[in-house]
Amino acid sequence: MTTPPPSNVDSSGNAGPRHTPGTPVTARAPGRVPLDCRGERRHTPGTPVTARAVSLQWCLGGLLAAPFAILPHEVGHYLVLLAFGVPDLTLHYVAVTWDLREFWEAIRRADFDGANAVVPVWAVALSDAMGPIVTYAIVAACCYACARWRPLPVFVAVAVLSQLRIRAGVNHVVREALGIDRPANFDELRVAVLTGIPVEALVGFALLTLLVSVAWLSRFLPPGRRLVAVASMTVGMAVSLYLYAGLIGPWLLP
Repeated sequence: MTTPPPSNVDSSGNAGPRHTPGTPVTARAPGRVPLDCRGERRHTPGTPVTARAVSLQWCLGGLLAAPFAILPHEVGHYLVLLAFGVPDLTLHYVAVTWDLREFWEAIRRADFDGANAVVPVWAVALSDAMGPIVTYAIVAACCYACARWRPLPVFVAVAVLSQLRIRAGVNHVVREALGIDRPANFDELRVAVLTGIPVEALVGFALLTLLVSVAWLSRFLPPGRRLVAVASMTVGMAVSLYLYAGLIGPWLLP
């Protein structure tokens, strides 16, 4: 008597292939790519990332950085002065200009009443401070985006490049400590002159912010490819500065 084949109906009454004890589970179909929650290809641990891919990603991130690192800083200066009706105000790609000769001549004479007659001193101080404040906001936003959204190389590049302006302040403080008297003109120094806050404190805070943010953002560099990422980002930022200062900026806001 012929024995009929076993039924494909399981204990619940559903038809289909039944897994019996001792039968190995079928492996994932070859060629199937694991996807993440966004439906994008997922990088699984142990899968090597090529140096070329890392270099391209971080160079591109640096290449996009200059406009986002520089222009918002200048817009911060501009909007405050615009609100107070400063005469002959113009926004440029790396600066804000206005008819400031009479104002600063009065400040050099310690004639604050005369300076206030041109523009309120506190308004100019706020304008000079607003640039660095915007820069700090950019750094905070980039750090937040890396931590909460996605650590894109452009966020790291913008956060770093936007703070490199403090080198002028560091140079001034060092020269001052060495007794070298040279003219200087940067945001923190103007704020110090107008408010009485020591310039060393303002520059020190900016330098501390730079060091802390760079140390924190370094955690997002690709493991095993950190040097490649940093070098590529640096090259990208240098090219970005050249293009912005030499081509894009003068065309956009001469």
